[in-house]
Amino acid sequence: MRWVMTALMLCFGLVLAAAEPAAAAEETPTHLDGVTIVTPDELRPLLNQGVRVYDLRKKASYADGHVPGAEYAADHYDATATTLDTRFLGPDKNGRIVFYSHGSTGWKSYWAALRAAEAGYSNVMWMRGGYADWAAGDHPVAR
Repeated sequence: MRWVMTALMLCFGLVLAAAEPAAAAEETPTHLDGVTIVTPDELRPLLNQGVRVYDLRKKASYADGHVPGAEYAADHYDATATTLDTRFLGPDKNGRIVFYSHGSTGWKSYWAALRAAEAGYSNVMWMRGGYADWAAGDHPVAR
């Protein structure tokens, strides 16, 4: 009988643990050395000025909507090692490039921007608020 009570208590504990809300994702830093943080309002006029924009979200999220002209780039990022294969960025290390992901908890775009700056790209920008801020504003969305 004692083992039955122990098993019931264990099951009840597992149910309670599963019912607890997940902890909020950790916010990305508000500063990134060697990288300019931009808002959607700052990015929008750059879209017609040759800036290259890279979306680090999953393919399904990208397909649901993205910044016009943004390229899907998550396949170039390794989340396990927080590395970015920068070869896809090309040889022009002075061109303006922007990375974004979901929002201020989007660590993929944080790491991608950092790795691009470390690789010698000198005009790296990061839209820290990500697609969430873009979509929340009065900005066009591509599908």
